[in-house]
Amino acid sequence: MRLVIENIKSKHYKWLAEMAKALDFKVVEVELSEDEEDAYLLAAMEEVKDEPVVSKAEAEEFEQWLKSVK
Repeated sequence: MRLVIENIKSKHYKWLAEMAKALDFKVVEVELSEDEEDAYLLAAMEEVKDEPVVSKAEAEEFEQWLKSVK
């Protein structure tokens, strides 16, 4: 059986996702409008804007990892 729900407001999506999880439903596709996608990305950027930049030690460790993957 397949259920399609259209025109869901973003603020209700989390609630519906929790409900689907509780009912053991599988969510196979979610399409956001361009405005919703932009708002989501902006919110994600705002959340991390005050986080510290990577330290020199972390950068060196990452570079070593990159070299080891080749």
